[in-house]
Amino acid sequence: MAIEALPFVNWIFWAALSAGTLLVVGVTERLGGTTRGYRLFMAWLLVVFAAILVASDLALPLGVEASTTTELRRPLTFAFAAGSVAYLAASLAKWPRSGLAIGSGVIGLAALVVLAAAGGTTSVLLFAGQLVLAALALGAVNAAMLLGHWYLVTPKLSPAPLRRMMWLLMGSLVLQGVAFGIAIAGGGTDALAGGMGILTWLRLGVGILLPIVVTVLAILASSAASLQASTGLLYIGLALIMAGSIAGASITYLTGVPV
Repeated sequence: MAIEALPFVNWIFWAALSAGTLLVVGVTERLGGTTRGYRLFMAWLLVVFAAILVASDLALPLGVEASTTTELRRPLTFAFAAGSVAYLAASLAKWPRSGLAIGSGVIGLAALVVLAAAGGTTSVLLFAGQLVLAALALGAVNAAMLLGHWYLVTPKLSPAPLRRMMWLLMGSLVLQGVAFGIAIAGGGTDALAGGMGILTWLRLGVGILLPIVVTVLAILASSAASLQASTGLLYIGLALIMAGSIAGASITYLTGVPV
């Protein structure tokens, strides 16, 4: 792929963060265990994320390979944004809304898959899988990190929702590592050559392996009833996963290898 496609990295980041967070919040609300204050905060935050995503989509360049699916990707993006607004409205009105959040999150994931289908990589399937896994990882760590703050003011809040999010995060990161190995083994050695090689190994180490270690520590801390420590570790995990997601998408567009 050409360097002209790099603006799509910004779109990927906001789409993955927004869709993943909304999906995780919806599933968590369906399963129960969080407070109304947390759910309202997340609903407002997701509307902000959706607005940034729409602005990013409208600013994407045309005439590059990644833009060939604009006619399908953009309506999905707008539908996701509308779903985010509807989720906020339903939250304020106290209407049933977990299904709306889950459905809107799936629409956001579909937009990511459609972007991957534009081609230009060694494997459309692997690229789509990496984008979905990135969304789940970003959504889980973001929702978990923010939920951690509620344990400071609501000590009796069950740790079960936080632990579910962290286990989802762990699974997503492990699968990302597997997908990374498949991409490299399948002929992705170009991503390991020269200066790009350093960035690729950093993607693996800083964006996948180190967050796995941080997540394990956060899970152990939550089991020891040290939820404040878990929240602090999730801050670190969020920063690492954000950096890894941006690096992975950038490497994919620069080398064609979906890592």
